[in-house]
Amino acid sequence: MPSGRVHTRVGLALLLVLAAGTIYLWVPLTEYFGKDKLVECGLLFVLAYFFGTFLFSPDMDLARSEAMYNWGLLRLLWYPYAKFLRHRGLSHIPILGTLSRVVYLLIMAYFGVFLANLTLGFNWQLSISDLLHQIDRTLFASALLGLFLPDLFHILADRLTARQ
Repeated sequence: MPSGRVHTRVGLALLLVLAAGTIYLWVPLTEYFGKDKLVECGLLFVLAYFFGTFLFSPDMDLARSEAMYNWGLLRLLWYPYAKFLRHRGLSHIPILGTLSRVVYLLIMAYFGVFLANLTLGFNWQLSISDLLHQIDRTLFASALLGLFLPDLFHILADRLTARQ
């Protein structure tokens, strides 16, 4: 199996391929989305792609992985995720693995809001339904795609290099 650094390099190389494809298809894409919307979606996609590559890898199910160490001290938040899921299990299933980490991160956010409200007397509210009603679906899709593709490339690299 490739190391974390190899996964990162493969993911970044494929991002360059995606960027070249976007440049090649720039005119039809701007006609469909509009220039401003395409730039917004592209920026959000790239930010999510980097986040997915460096901080949200399928290898978050390992207590010792490059992605885990990239979180610094906040990696402590991910230890339950790594403890609960076996390596190359749910986290290495395309789309479901990414969604498992998104849901886990939302659970941690809810837990953090709950603790802040309880201990510090804050009155913070965190409503997924309100957020989903207010969010631009095109931007949301761009962000999700930016998270899904590095996972897909990671999983494909694992499968292509698996020993028979």
